[in-house]
Amino acid sequence: MNIVTIKNSSKVSMQIIQDIAGYILNEKVVVLPAKTIYGLSCMYNSASAFQKVYKIKERKNDLPFIILFSRLISIENFAGSVSDNAKILIKYYWDCEEPQPLTIIFKKNDKLEDFITGGKDTVALRRAEFKFVRDVIDNSTPIISTSATISKTDVKPLKLKDVPEKILKKSDLIVELRKNLLGIESTIVDVTGSEIKLVREGAVSFNNILQKLQIKI
Repeated sequence: MNIVTIKNSSKVSMQIIQDIAGYILNEKVVVLPAKTIYGLSCMYNSASAFQKVYKIKERKNDLPFIILFSRLISIENFAGSVSDNAKILIKYYWDCEEPQPLTIIFKKNDKLEDFITGGKDTVALRRAEFKFVRDVIDNSTPIISTSATISKTDVKPLKLKDVPEKILKKSDLIVELRKNLLGIESTIVDVTGSEIKLVREGAVSFNNILQKLQIKI
């Protein structure tokens, strides 16, 4: 079990960033903190790495994962189109120094392989909140993110000790942040239709989202 400890998420050395990126590029599974909770991550376009994550989580492989990216220009590689509603949400929640934990579901880019989206015609994207995670992505590839829990359990791993031992033992690298996370998952909205749909309310208030879209509550 390889563990990297980070004391300050805004002051992570390039050596550590490159070390984590190396694991990602070598199709390894990494326990990685998001602003919300600890998650399991791997490179987004490796079928073998995906299977490792599904096996570790004991999750059905037709349930897709969220993809974390770093730079906004990456959206076009994953989304087939970006609606006006999506553009507003991107502006307010992603296009800033401290991106917010909002996951947006788009119609997928047809070039994406089916295993990436679980065979669905949509894809869930989120801009990574921590800068050091964005730096890891910049030095490797966009990554998938799913809670570091066994499927169908209610654990919210805001501390490393909350991550099940069987997940820690089966992961290739564990990145520990010496700071409590929010303990709340990201909010998920679907913008594939003419009206925005709430899939899961989490760290970002849906009422706040509606206000940004200037929709009366």
